[in-house]
Amino acid sequence: MKKNALHLLAIVMTLLCSAQKNIAQDKLISFGKPDKTELELKDCDFDPGAPLECLADIGTVNYQISNAGVNIITKRRTRFKIFKESGISIADVKLRYYAKDNYEDITGIDGYVYNMDGSGNVTVSRLKKSDIYKKDVDAEYAEVSFALPDVRVGSVIEFRYTKYKKTIGNIDSWYFQHEYPVKYSAYNLIVPDYFDFNYQVNRRQEMTIKKSTDADGNWFIMHNVASVHDEPYMPGFNDYNQRVDFNLTSITPPGESTIVVGSTWQKLAEQYLDEYTCGGQLKRNVKHPSELDSLVANSKTNIDKLKTIYYYLQKNIKWNGDDDIGAFEDGGIKNAWDKKQGSTADINLLFVNWLRDYKINADPILVSTSDHGKTNRYYINMNQFNSVMAYVTVDSNTYVLNAADKYNPFGLIPYNVLFSQGLTMSKNASWITMASVLQKFSTGAVINIDIDKKGKISGFGNLTYSGYARAIEMKEVEENKLKTDLSYSKDITIDADSINVEHTDNDSLPLNINFTLSGGAHNSGNYLLIPYNLYGMSTENPFTSDKRLTAIDFKSLQSYNVMGYINIDSSLTFDELPKNFAVRTEDSSIILKRIFQKNSDQTLSYLLSVNFLRPDYTLDEYAGIKAFYKQLFTLLNERIVVKRKTR
Repeated sequence: MKKNALHLLAIVMTLLCSAQKNIAQDKLISFGKPDKTELELKDCDFDPGAPLECLADIGTVNYQISNAGVNIITKRRTRFKIFKESGISIADVKLRYYAKDNYEDITGIDGYVYNMDGSGNVTVSRLKKSDIYKKDVDAEYAEVSFALPDVRVGSVIEFRYTKYKKTIGNIDSWYFQHEYPVKYSAYNLIVPDYFDFNYQVNRRQEMTIKKSTDADGNWFIMHNVASVHDEPYMPGFNDYNQRVDFNLTSITPPGESTIVVGSTWQKLAEQYLDEYTCGGQLKRNVKHPSELDSLVANSKTNIDKLKTIYYYLQKNIKWNGDDDIGAFEDGGIKNAWDKKQGSTADINLLFVNWLRDYKINADPILVSTSDHGKTNRYYINMNQFNSVMAYVTVDSNTYVLNAADKYNPFGLIPYNVLFSQGLTMSKNASWITMASVLQKFSTGAVINIDIDKKGKISGFGNLTYSGYARAIEMKEVEENKLKTDLSYSKDITIDADSINVEHTDNDSLPLNINFTLSGGAHNSGNYLLIPYNLYGMSTENPFTSDKRLTAIDFKSLQSYNVMGYINIDSSLTFDELPKNFAVRTEDSSIILKRIFQKNSDQTLSYLLSVNFLRPDYTLDEYAGIKAFYKQLFTLLNERIVVKRKTR
């Protein structure tokens, strides 16, 4: 945000000229010096089995002035021990930074590798300057990369660099937790005397916060931080990554009034709307296609107009995979429309722009997607958001829409922000809760199977996908993955043919998939084992680990229903059927029901339903969910036993 930037810059330079202090850093093993104790380590004592361990990760941040203006300087030093082959890749370092207009730069790169031979001799290898490379990634970002030399299992490696950023208050968050364990992590933030920062700590273990001994600042320190990895149905990484975030709130020059910098959400919303790449895009004149004008003119109601514009953008501009809250600076929404491709910000700011042109009430809404993490409305910091969508009001009804997602049906809260909160960017900024227990992930299957005397299978299936299941399955349809998805090879083999997909162009109806099936049952002596959980839930239990670090996020309520009919040859008989059963969690939030009915000696019908009435569970509830899932999947993986009759 650029509002008051020149005034703030002048004040900052004056304050810093009078407030610079000598800065000392906590004493550690000297950079460039090996330590034999580290080289002799065989495993991480607080995260056993890890392929590597970060022995130390230290960052120091302070302000610096020059003739060019104000920089925030971050000096970082990181040291690793390699335990396994899979840990060696950490030595291939890539550092990306925002290079446009020289906003950021990375310099002062240095690195060492320490090894010990069989006789206990220590060798030292230093990174060569000629092995450090810089390149432009695109018009905004650049990357510096280097590979440390002679790295192998048993090595200790370290590197350091300095990052310059042209900013007054945009201090990077410090992450204590990574995909590898960290023995010691320390961050020293040194701020000018008259700056007021607030900070937010996300932690699950002890953190030490202490004053810097020789400067106005704080050390934030954590020890023995275990690694965090992807887990099944894991919420956003930022929800669980232990870190500290910083936010400049005000500057109070001696003898002058306090200058407030984004201390309220309303003030940040005003700055967002004033910023050219953000709210400024809403004022741009991007000509509508004549085809769209005709379609809108033929729409009878405002809701029809809204749907027309939404569907038009879904079909005619492609999301490039980038989430952002502001449009790309070089050309913004006009450039995105010309290229028919853009980020979520490019597409949705264009969407809001056009909606306003057509006299439909719309504002941008800042959101944090599920993979980014939850927002905290009491911590005023724009970095909590990673994307922007459209908040639209038509006939007293409100909609959150993401025109960048070509698969999301109209009226359905975008899947990646369901059960979260967003902030409207308007003259009266407000928090919006995006939740609905009526919008579900729902699948249904009707399966008819005939089994002949040799165990050969034939039949047909009908699958229906509603709500979020429809959106996800539409992607599979467009990527031509259906034939593979419909195949089955556990105890029986099923191949799908004559696949017919219905209602792809009408998202108000469930997506229907009809197909014929063929294959065979696997013989186990005189027995055939037939699964009944066909095209229902997954057959693999995701919750088997005894150790889990994160909560469980299913993202939406879910419903799975299967209706099956099995007809067998007269030479076969149903020997054993799964029992009729109903089971539920203690809070009745997950319910399984199944009913088997033998209609004759050669015909069987059954019903299976599994319903999830909550979208998420806390980490404290994991033990109960794990135990329930063990029972659930034991039931789902039971078999219908068919026996060959003896003569």
